[in-house]
Amino acid sequence: MKNYYKKSMAIIAGILCSATSFSQDFSEGVIVLNEGLFGSDTASVSHFDVTGTLENGIFSTQNSGMALGNTAQGMGFDGDFAYIVLNGSNAVQVINKISFELVTTITDQMANPRNIAFFDGKGYVTNWGDGGITDDDFVAVIDLATNTVLETITVAEGPEEIVQQDGMLYVAHQGGFGYGNTVSVIDASTNAIQSVPVGDVPSALRIDDNYLYVLCSGSPSFSGNETTGSLVKIDLSDISATTEFSFPGLEHPTFLGLDATDVFYTLNADVYKMSITATDLPTTPFISTAAQSISVPYGFNKIDDKLYIGDAVDFVSDGKVFVYEEDGSFISEYTVGALPNGFYTSEDVLSTPGFISSTISLYPNPTSGSFLLNTSENVNITMFDITGRMVKQLKYTNQAVSVEGLNAGIYVVQIENNGAITTQKLIVK
Repeated sequence: MKNYYKKSMAIIAGILCSATSFSQDFSEGVIVLNEGLFGSDTASVSHFDVTGTLENGIFSTQNSGMALGNTAQGMGFDGDFAYIVLNGSNAVQVINKISFELVTTITDQMANPRNIAFFDGKGYVTNWGDGGITDDDFVAVIDLATNTVLETITVAEGPEEIVQQDGMLYVAHQGGFGYGNTVSVIDASTNAIQSVPVGDVPSALRIDDNYLYVLCSGSPSFSGNETTGSLVKIDLSDISATTEFSFPGLEHPTFLGLDATDVFYTLNADVYKMSITATDLPTTPFISTAAQSISVPYGFNKIDDKLYIGDAVDFVSDGKVFVYEEDGSFISEYTVGALPNGFYTSEDVLSTPGFISSTISLYPNPTSGSFLLNTSENVNITMFDITGRMVKQLKYTNQAVSVEGLNAGIYVVQIENNGAITTQKLIVK
């Protein structure tokens, strides 16, 4: 028990350190990745803190006016670092996720890089290679300890989004300048690849529990062979078991979000919501954005209890971000950098040494009333304040856990499930 207490206090001390060592902690809140104008070093990063206050240009501010680079395409977090993939610069910027100060830049063997995922101390970056050549596409494998490329994995044309679960990497092949219709499954331990057929132009991936959701936009009308979009649900225990939801007519959905109970996607300028147990696509929007006059939806995500839509406006001016409550009600509009294409959170999870991390997480975070876990299993919850005092202990039974009566601040939530323990940070507003 004494050893367990010491480990818990070490975690709490780490949280206190991260909260006080810097004048500003960019690991909390929501990051907006602004692509910038192609061919120029106008990519940028905006940040919403936990109160919803927006700050633009944080990379430049924290790095003495340095430009982030050309065409920010994707972003990911691993450990203490954020990784921003710059397509036009053929580079990955490695950044301290708390201070947002640049650590190093990776350019070796980057050729039209697109997105990044992580597993077991390695980063996996999708690369188009030469967009005019169909057989030179690859995934670069980076040693995160040295920030050097260890090897490359040859894949089909046009690898875009990449996600990871349990050592398996899932890569959407949108097709580069062509039109792809597959998802590659790469075993990170062997680099063996399987291919799963999906709809045309798979544009977004999300994983929940044991299912991979693939949003396919369909081939556009200017391709000369227009096809409708689809949402494909793949059972990761048997990747041959897929469920496909085809959109009626010739519709082209674009962006995908996911929480523990629902799938969210954008179609035209509206947001649709679909239960993960649904057997049909919804027929009416969950959010109609007509009142906000969104010009060109360019990015979307659901993070905690908010939904974020990026608007490209006219593809030249500063972009806009529209934020909505979980119930679909509009909160506010913000001006950010040019072409806001992604919304991210570092999902700060702290596991005690010697314990096994689980995939269970809590939401919404921050919270002012209660939180839930993304599991239907009965698990044990113990909460501590930052002094190490236990403030709550209970068995979770798929009911919201109230934080009423707790002071605003940072808490440590230990979640135990069949002997596996994960320790996570919760902010009470």
